[in-house]
Amino acid sequence: MRGIEASLVVWNDVRQGQFASESIRRVAPLLTPGDLTLASSLVYLTLRRQYLWKEIYGRFLSASPSSVSQLTGDALCIGTAGILELRTFAPRVLVNGLVQVLKKKGEEKGARVVNAVLRRIASDGAEELRKIERSGGQKEQALVAGLPGWVASSWRNTWGDEAKSLLKMARVRPYASFRLSAGAGGEDLIERAGRKGIRCWQSPFLSSSLRLGTTIYPRDFPGYEEGLATPQSESSMLVGEVMKKVYRGGPILEMCSGRGVKTGHPASLFPGVPLECMELSRGRIDAAGRELKRLKLGENITLRQGDALELEPKAPPGMISLDAPCSGSGTWSRHPEGKWRLTPEKLDAFALLQEKLLKRALSLIAPGGVVVYSTCSLMKNENENVVAGAISSEKNCMELSFPFEGRLFRRGKPWGTYILPGLPWVDGFYIALLMKKSGGENR
Repeated sequence: MRGIEASLVVWNDVRQGQFASESIRRVAPLLTPGDLTLASSLVYLTLRRQYLWKEIYGRFLSASPSSVSQLTGDALCIGTAGILELRTFAPRVLVNGLVQVLKKKGEEKGARVVNAVLRRIASDGAEELRKIERSGGQKEQALVAGLPGWVASSWRNTWGDEAKSLLKMARVRPYASFRLSAGAGGEDLIERAGRKGIRCWQSPFLSSSLRLGTTIYPRDFPGYEEGLATPQSESSMLVGEVMKKVYRGGPILEMCSGRGVKTGHPASLFPGVPLECMELSRGRIDAAGRELKRLKLGENITLRQGDALELEPKAPPGMISLDAPCSGSGTWSRHPEGKWRLTPEKLDAFALLQEKLLKRALSLIAPGGVVVYSTCSLMKNENENVVAGAISSEKNCMELSFPFEGRLFRRGKPWGTYILPGLPWVDGFYIALLMKKSGGENR
């Protein structure tokens, strides 16, 4: 299988509900490294702004876009994105490759359409893109940012004048960052990476992070197999660093612990402290076990499968980390398929679950303990609104000050702190710190 054909296979998988990363891993053994890079680039370039590419190729079609076959539409979308965004691949080669795939699939008519339309886009598409970018219309702004129109409207209502900057941030292409394990030598890993042709450096934002000038498959990074480095965005790492700043003692409970990537951070930051992890999914619990084994962690850590709304902790926790299931809107540059699957109804369902989980956390935390509530979302519905609803039912709690400052931090209105996705290694995040008062403390 060649890279262009693989991009169409992955695109079809994504449309049927799979994650692009999972589909790419499935086809990777069938591809050369160069074709794998090409397929991945085409898929993610197309996914991030698919409605923009559909708008542009629709302007060059003589018939309605709905009149072409699904495969022809896929080829037009991928071809438009590749021609207008991919700087290292000749448009002529891309067009010919897509045409050959359609012919191979028996779509002769589709092949003719793709050949004619994409050759016109190679000639005139850049000017159409500039027209859209110059427009001040809200529809065009959403297309350029690569956001569903209703999300862009929600951000404008929430963020006001800063929404325009946030729409630009939505286009920041993500790069990889790796969390260093306790005892790992950053300089040594930088040197080892350099010998493999991987450019990386120490993050000025977090001492525990190495930044890369590209994306990478985790296993290709030196130190990964040894448990010395773990792929994680710096926003996500910051949750652990915040926990370290506000920890006041006692066992730690991690609700909705996921696949164990974020679990490894507090496990290394709080050696010897009992850490209990709750996760609903059996598959994620098993993955967390493998992750902790890779990191050579496990002592004092308990993994429990079950509903965090119902499970009782083994000991009263002094700190709870609740990284709640959410829309993932702050990570859409990294996981772009999520934004096209979100609806207002799904957003409301997330918010309802989040408030239930936060209320549960506040009911479980010991007096004097702290709940660290976080989401990888930029939606007020999932953040300030959830915190407001939860603390209204738990009068005996107060918000703690956020312990970091910087140009990417924004105070919520009025609760919590946002981390804006203004750098390739920093996703959009939200963190609120809620402490249960022990009796003598005042709000």
